Amino acid sequence: MTIYHRILVGVDGSNESEEALKRGIQIAIKDGATLGIGFVADVRRIAPLIDYEQTYAKKAKEYGKGLVEIYKNEAETLGVKDVETFVKFGTPKTTFVKKIIGKFEPDLVLVGSTGLTPTEEFLLGSVSNYVAAHAPCDVIVVKGKNWKERHNVD
Repeated sequence: MTIYHRILVGVDGSNESEEALKRGIQIAIKDGATLGIGFVADVRRIAPLIDYEQTYAKKAKEYGKGLVEIYKNEAETLGVKDVETFVKFGTPKTTFVKKIIGKFEPDLVLVGSTGLTPTEEFLLGSVSNYVAAHAPCDVIVVKGKNWKERHNVD
């Protein structure tokens, strides 16, 4: 069985990325690995808000920093000894691969299956598909629980 030393999880606050984080934490604890948590503030959302670009950028970065800090604290509470966080601004696919994976140099990456609607995925492409195709290491694409499972609805 493969033992991983540097595990990176891409997060965006979605259910899928939280499931990826849970799995990444489990593997990091089992293997005694360093856990990286990366967030990319999406520049594609700025286009309709050009006049508010600076405000959006600041709020997006603040959101990302707060999110990865919450996730870092959760990982440490659960027993991960070494956690590194990354917050970058750019296009999620390329920024995650080039700037976060490139800097952290993981031997395993976990990402959620998708945070997009089918139309957005068709137009913009899936971040998880891009990461799986371009990461220089193993990649696990984690599916989230459906709405009924998350809310215990029968």
